[in-house]
Amino acid sequence: MNLFSGFKNLALRGINALAGRAFHILHPVRKPKSPLADRLLADALRLAELPSPTVQEEQRAEFILERLSILGINPLIDTWGNIRFRLHAPALVNEPPLLLFADLGSCRWHPVESFSRLDAETAQGAALADALGPAALLSLAEAAAGGRLRYRRDLLFLFAAGSPNASDERPFKALAEDPLNRPFAALALRGLTLGSLVTRMRGIYRMEIGFSLERRDESAQDPGNSGKDGPDEALDQTGPVPSNAVVNGMLITGQTLLRITWDTQDTTRLYIRRIEAGAAFGKTPVEGLLEIELESSDGAQLDRALRRAQAAAGQAASAPGLRAQARTVSAIPVGDPALNQELIKTVFTLLKEQRIKIQEENGPDRSALLSIQGVPALSLGIALGREGRIRDTIEIASIERGRVFLETLITRLTWTVNR
Repeated sequence: MNLFSGFKNLALRGINALAGRAFHILHPVRKPKSPLADRLLADALRLAELPSPTVQEEQRAEFILERLSILGINPLIDTWGNIRFRLHAPALVNEPPLLLFADLGSCRWHPVESFSRLDAETAQGAALADALGPAALLSLAEAAAGGRLRYRRDLLFLFAAGSPNASDERPFKALAEDPLNRPFAALALRGLTLGSLVTRMRGIYRMEIGFSLERRDESAQDPGNSGKDGPDEALDQTGPVPSNAVVNGMLITGQTLLRITWDTQDTTRLYIRRIEAGAAFGKTPVEGLLEIELESSDGAQLDRALRRAQAAAGQAASAPGLRAQARTVSAIPVGDPALNQELIKTVFTLLKEQRIKIQEENGPDRSALLSIQGVPALSLGIALGREGRIRDTIEIASIERGRVFLETLITRLTWTVNR
């Protein structure tokens, strides 16, 4: 019996020793949650619930203003509804500031799905990734106002009253032309993805072409005539307007645009983002919408492509009984990648130091609105996750890594950049 007890005690001591060693090994990985990251996420969840887009994002702006008043910050609201303020460095250095900005709005808000869901590891909700940008900017303002963030140069904050797809360059142009507030560099904050950088910028035009019937006779609405004519015959006839004219018009216009060779170097591309036709229940569609996106790394070629797309829409409008109207919804210019090289190098160095995976992307970037004004600018994601068609998924643990990365980057930029 004593022999058995000795073996039992020896085994228990061995198990306890292994358990203690495992605890010491895993303890650095299992870091406690940061209350600062929790507050950032809570602000993002609240912002994501508020309706968007609206004219000047009034409800979301009101939430930001309320939070800023608690911090003792009295911001300026410009003509376009943007919220702006400047926090002065403790050293009172008279040098250009660092601009930090984020978009308040989103084009993906949903009245039900934007009420987010939380579990132990993820947060999910419609357009939640879009709300992380302004929430992170609010967190940085709190850190700077509270003395937790070290910065040697002034910080200029801008909550833009628009969405990531918006194209209003007026507030950025006004800052670039203001000798007192022109920044030496700018960082645009977005939700996803931490470690991802657009290093090869492309410009875009987003255009909507709306289709509708000019006249509707009884013969045109006769279901018996529907489907007898092909798309080409339906638009070329001079008699009664066919009941499927809207659908045919959208299809023909889309096919025409997709067949165009925009340039010989294949630097310009067209994407059909949305095509839909609406009507009352059980009726043939009498109106529709075709949404396209033109993308190019050549600004001049992009402008030419826009004119060709507008001409194609005009040709569709010439079909009998069909009305087509095109409008440019938003635009992002082709940025100046050479201007951003030093800034990119600084960001890459810090990402490597903090062991964050680097992903280089090729595409449009809102920061190009500043780089075309001669200001080095980059967009930075603060979390890991994915954007979904219905809802976004955010990895909660990554928010703290993104917050620490941003604060460290701001400290490094404001203390080491000499311009």
